Amino acid sequence: MLIFDIDGCINDMQYQLFRALRTFDQLQGTHYFYRLKPAEIKIHEDLLSSFLTEYQLLPEQKKAFLSWYTRYRKSMRVQMRPMKGVIETVCWFQMQPRTAVGLKNICSQDMQKKTIQVLTKFGKDYEWKVPSELIYFPKHNSPSESAVESLSYFRNLGYHVICFVDSETQSLDAIAREKDTRDVLLLQADTVYRSNDRPVTAVVEKGSTYELRELVHEEDLPPYIDLVWHGINDRKNMQQFLSSPIQWGEVDVQAVHEDGSVLLQHDSTLQDETLSFEKTDLPLNELLVEFQQHGKGVKVDFKAKKTVLRNTLRQLKKQGFTDERVWLNGDIDVLKKSGFGMLAEAFPNAVIQAPVDFICPLVFSLPKVAKNILTLLKGWGINRFSISWKLEKCSALLHQLKRWGFDVNVYNTPNLEQFLKVMILSPRSITSDFNFPEWNYYGRGSGKSGVQSDYVEKQIKLS
Repeated sequence: MLIFDIDGCINDMQYQLFRALRTFDQLQGTHYFYRLKPAEIKIHEDLLSSFLTEYQLLPEQKKAFLSWYTRYRKSMRVQMRPMKGVIETVCWFQMQPRTAVGLKNICSQDMQKKTIQVLTKFGKDYEWKVPSELIYFPKHNSPSESAVESLSYFRNLGYHVICFVDSETQSLDAIAREKDTRDVLLLQADTVYRSNDRPVTAVVEKGSTYELRELVHEEDLPPYIDLVWHGINDRKNMQQFLSSPIQWGEVDVQAVHEDGSVLLQHDSTLQDETLSFEKTDLPLNELLVEFQQHGKGVKVDFKAKKTVLRNTLRQLKKQGFTDERVWLNGDIDVLKKSGFGMLAEAFPNAVIQAPVDFICPLVFSLPKVAKNILTLLKGWGINRFSISWKLEKCSALLHQLKRWGFDVNVYNTPNLEQFLKVMILSPRSITSDFNFPEWNYYGRGSGKSGVQSDYVEKQIKLS
């Protein structure tokens, strides 16, 4: 188990106090805190009185604020938000086998219910749930005593605690002095403090941010989510993909050369240009040979129908690709019912996919209508629906489609951090450019609008 203190490690107390101070300013018609930034608040709410002294508030104004803040904290008007990246971090640990996360917080009894409500709100996008027995509210109010009490509580439940995260140095000191805690990693959230920020006797790691890309390694990825390298339309990108362990590679088929070769490119040809074989870096038949030799699966994104569809299916058959190594994708308005029927007839057990971003407003306004449309599309042979991570309600849409029993692919994950956030949602598959230098992946992208990422090796002369 990993234990996290809630206020200061999960709930962003700097932001909460900042919003309270600014709100009070607005209500009073004053400007004491108009230049204040959240990061400048380094003191616990219990010590706000001394913090206010720095802003030269009159005694009656200070008293009025403290009285108002007590009521404000208990009301639903209080503005709270989780620390950036913390919910994803906690969810990632919860995904690991034989691993749990325990939460503890010092607060009054009437605030305990509100704290649980806030946690539920924080985790809505990821449907994050913490069993009630793993949220503990210690009886002691001092940082040190409450920390020891929380440790004992979770140990009595049978958990082996390996990490303790708190913003209070006194809490971490107290844990370090407890019996059998030499193997407990102590982490201090450098946010707000109730106790003095004095040197601790134990070895403590200190930080103020949560970043999944610093935590998760490639070998940690769950094997049940299919990964797709997007936009392999040129040789450089193909070589990057073939040297990786990623199983699926996506190509865009746009047109057919006069000799019957299918040409790979994302964008359609401009009207004043003629598409020639020489202008295309990589033909489909050459790519399929390489994929076959390396045991890779191919995902084909049809950008056009007509002869492109027939010729592509013919080449897949010719190169010996079987259903389990074929994935076929296309827009509904491009392939239509007849096109998806051809795909299902050629490869009946393959993944046949269509983007359905358009369905998002209907899902949350007319859910029965949306479900009926998706069921109709499934009757066309489509067995996986794809949605963009850039959709404002992507997380909620993904959860709903999964509840309806549909397999979902998520695309448009721009970087490693966003890719890992999608991973936590557990879609059936994720499609990405794999432009992740942190993992030595240098995907170039599909070439949409003529844009591709490129990396140049630099030689450094050492003296």
